Amino acid sequence: MVQLVDRGMVEEMVARACRIVTGRGLGTRNNELLHRAGENESLAVRNGRIYPAKELLDSCLAHIKGNSVPRNEIPVNNHGWLDMIINSGDDADVVIKLTDLPFQYCDHEKRAIEPLTRNRVIEGTKLLHRLSELYGVRGYSCGVPQDTHAQLKAIEQYLIGYRYHRRGGGTIQSVPREAEAGFSLIRSVAEDWEDPRERDLMFFSPSPLILDADDLYLCFKEKIILRSFMVGSMPMMGMTGPIDPVGVYILGIAEVLGAAAILHAIFPEARAYVYPHPQAMSLQTGQMAFGTIEHARLEMMKLKVMEVLGLPYYNLKDIMTSAQMPGPTAQGDKALGFYTGITAGFRAFNLMPLSTDQVWSPVQALLDIENLRNAWKALEPLGTPVNFEEITTHIGAVMDEGILFSESDHTLLHMHEHYDTDSFLKRHFSSETWASSGRPEELVAVSEKVDELVGGWDYRPPQEKLERILDLYHGMCKKLNQAPIDLD
Repeated sequence: MVQLVDRGMVEEMVARACRIVTGRGLGTRNNELLHRAGENESLAVRNGRIYPAKELLDSCLAHIKGNSVPRNEIPVNNHGWLDMIINSGDDADVVIKLTDLPFQYCDHEKRAIEPLTRNRVIEGTKLLHRLSELYGVRGYSCGVPQDTHAQLKAIEQYLIGYRYHRRGGGTIQSVPREAEAGFSLIRSVAEDWEDPRERDLMFFSPSPLILDADDLYLCFKEKIILRSFMVGSMPMMGMTGPIDPVGVYILGIAEVLGAAAILHAIFPEARAYVYPHPQAMSLQTGQMAFGTIEHARLEMMKLKVMEVLGLPYYNLKDIMTSAQMPGPTAQGDKALGFYTGITAGFRAFNLMPLSTDQVWSPVQALLDIENLRNAWKALEPLGTPVNFEEITTHIGAVMDEGILFSESDHTLLHMHEHYDTDSFLKRHFSSETWASSGRPEELVAVSEKVDELVGGWDYRPPQEKLERILDLYHGMCKKLNQAPIDLD
């Protein structure tokens, strides 16, 4: 396992981060948060900034060390941000998850990027269902439909997952305030919530040293019970954070520990989680840059940071590319992410097909799954006990018979133990065989595999529950004068 930083270095990073939090505080524009903080004896408020006491930071850090990912089901389904992290002891084999963030679709044949429609999301979710059934790939839907009312986008994403995928619906999109209560009722039915008032909220705040997020208002909304929350931070090297990896991590750690401590002081009964997530940037445009060396190194550091913080979980390793189409840039970026992730110790991966997390491509999704599985298998130790006597006897028997090993019963019996024959690609191992096959485009076989998998989809959720959910959804559509999605 490759480690870019050692424990002593990260311990010093955490200590520096705590000093920054207590000395600089966190700014916020949320007046209710400022008011509640001003009433708390562990917090000080000055000039729109909240300062947690050192004792509060220590108690909060002790608190978050005890919060693992709930084990509701096997495999675990949490239908939201909790699926972004995984307990350290839950991953005996590689975990592969497909993201649900895209809002665009890649038509690689036309070389076009288009808005992701309801029908495209349905087809992609059918594919995810089949990949889950056959290969254990995690996920819910493939993205967020754009051809609907703004208040319904995340809700329809969730509904498509519920209708077409056995694992159900999921979204980490922020739902508009006007639709939040209705969506929570839908989720309470779909997921059998004991108390529809409870919320598990995620807050990714801007940098530097700010606590402010779209869903923060829900913490203070009447009749809402905050069950758990995760605070994340994404300072960019040289833009919203220091230019060096250690510096940007110190800022990121300060932001998540400070935010968690503030919210923990106000809501001590809620489970707190933290997710320091520094990013690299493009020196040409200032945008976040993925698939680069800088991004890979930041990700490799993260496991050690979470280990030193004493967290019982770690994040799924995001696999991203700056490419807009399947091709050499995408494959190179993904390969860098796979191999640096595995060598750093990651055993769980979140695949984002194209254009960072924006573009859904079923073809790229299959390529990513195959390449990650190949990378994982290639680096696995030979676990089967070796019977040297049997091997020696077998070699002698084949030589005595005067045949090839390919003619041996032993080869036929053990072929699938030592060869991987389940490939999404059709390989040609010479130019002659490729030419005699009609010089096929490589992606044609992958596209055909997508069609084959989607064609084998067959699933329907419990009818009574589906009808209750659709009644709630249709009521929301009626208020917005929006034609509902057809989920038959």
